[in-house]
Amino acid sequence: MIDNNELKIIEEISKKKSLTQRDISQNTNLSLGSVNLIIKRLIKRGFVKTVNLNPKKIDYILTSEGFSQKAKKSYQYVLKTIDLVKAVREEIAKIILEEFNQGQKKFVILGDDDLADIIELALKGFDYKRVVTLEEIKDSNALILTGIKGKKIKGFRYINIKDRLGEFYWGVD
Repeated sequence: MIDNNELKIIEEISKKKSLTQRDISQNTNLSLGSVNLIIKRLIKRGFVKTVNLNPKKIDYILTSEGFSQKAKKSYQYVLKTIDLVKAVREEIAKIILEEFNQGQKKFVILGDDDLADIIELALKGFDYKRVVTLEEIKDSNALILTGIKGKKIKGFRYINIKDRLGEFYWGVD
């Protein structure tokens, strides 16, 4: 299986074969030396091949095995992301159910980002509204759920889901 830096280079080569190592370095934020070593490793493993256009110009071409490795890595990334979204949704659902069992019946999602989308998934079946700004909130009895880092909301009861989940959410704080 290829690592993340190898995948970056494979993706660059798959976009455009006529790239220099310097181009690849700039597009991937990897050092030129790293790009050189990784390309040599990818060639040795049969994921990339070269075509000499002239003594100073080389094109890099992704082999069928290189495409296969890219697809496998992308597939693994998608599966990992889906599992993470499920786990985050389950954690949010626990928070919501706890609030519901304590008598909270109305919820407001504040935000228009990925975490707000996940909060909405966790709220299916509950009485909720989704808004982008505080001015849109009309029900002072609703519990506001937001994922906006460090967001303080005066005059309303709220839970900042991102702060509450901490590093559990996407593995970063």
